[in-house]
Amino acid sequence: RVLRLDALTLEGKSQWAFVGANGSGKSALARALSGELPLLEGSQHGDFPRVVRLSFEQLQQLVTQEWQRNNTDMLSADEDDTGRTTAEVIQDEIHDPGRCATLAALFGITPLLSRRFKYLSTGETRKVMLCQALMPKPDLLILDEPFDGLDVASRAQLAEHLAELAQRGYTLAIIVNRFDDIPEFIDHVGILADCTLTRTGTREAVLADALIAQLAFSETLAGTALPAPEDPLHTPTLPADQARIQLRDGVVQYNDSPILHHLDWEVLPGQHWQIVGP
Repeated sequence: RVLRLDALTLEGKSQWAFVGANGSGKSALARALSGELPLLEGSQHGDFPRVVRLSFEQLQQLVTQEWQRNNTDMLSADEDDTGRTTAEVIQDEIHDPGRCATLAALFGITPLLSRRFKYLSTGETRKVMLCQALMPKPDLLILDEPFDGLDVASRAQLAEHLAELAQRGYTLAIIVNRFDDIPEFIDHVGILADCTLTRTGTREAVLADALIAQLAFSETLAGTALPAPEDPLHTPTLPADQARIQLRDGVVQYNDSPILHHLDWEVLPGQHWQIVGP
């Protein structure tokens, strides 16, 4: 499959979001913008001397590498954990403690600088990777699905940090799956489908067209018949008084920090639970 970009221009200090379903060519677009994909035909010109692309796959690869350095579960009592600290990961390619401290303060992760990177949460590692990506002061920062895997609060917090980068004059290109994922500060939007950039323009113009398309599509569903319901008599059922979830003496700890400590818990039929916490 070949990604087609008939015409696309990213101006300096503009904020772009590219939206498309899985398989639409979003990640290929991110690599094309960063110059990592070969150009088969046409022409490409860029005046951004420092382009940095950051993806969820890169984050997963980094976390895996850090855990492969050594497994703390297999260390002897007199061995030290050789995993890198957050500060060391941020300065992986550029050693500048001052800039590292400044970026950590910007993203609110200063207390994490001395901690081992591999023990951080998903949201924390995302901020660390952003700090690492910003170390060379990129002229264009490309973020491939930066909100993937984050909870609602972490997504909102990350969007605020990205808005702060936009206010500081960074040029951002964000790849997302849904229109709902487009942050408020974005001023230009592109839509991908079947490896083709089908629409680009200002945020207001593109989203207005998308809304019309959604309304038109909903009208075609007016006469659609719903599938027949499943026959409950053909579905195996548990006894009415039997718990659907049972946990007995559950123990979980993470880096010697107890998360669950001898927890008993069960969910009975008809109960509705909500689990909250940071």
